[in-house]
Amino acid sequence: MRSNGKEGIYFISIAARLAEVHPRTLRIYEDEGLISPKRTAGNTRLYCDKDVKKVKYIRFLTQDKGVNLAGVKMIFELMERLGEWEK
Repeated sequence: MRSNGKEGIYFISIAARLAEVHPRTLRIYEDEGLISPKRTAGNTRLYCDKDVKKVKYIRFLTQDKGVNLAGVKMIFELMERLGEWEK
């Protein structure tokens, strides 16, 4: 996160580059309910730093730990219940 207290807002191409994934991957994660980018009035996706952080964590779980997307979803649900995403 940024240290100045302001959060970055990114279009899909920039968010994908920051998370080191293809833009299609971000769309898949959204379709699976793993991330929920904000939308402009014109329906353009806007990603925040928290979204990018989540995508990096999803990639860690899937690539390094071998968790499938259904497992990631369960992990996120548990983390949300425990309030872990707020930290």
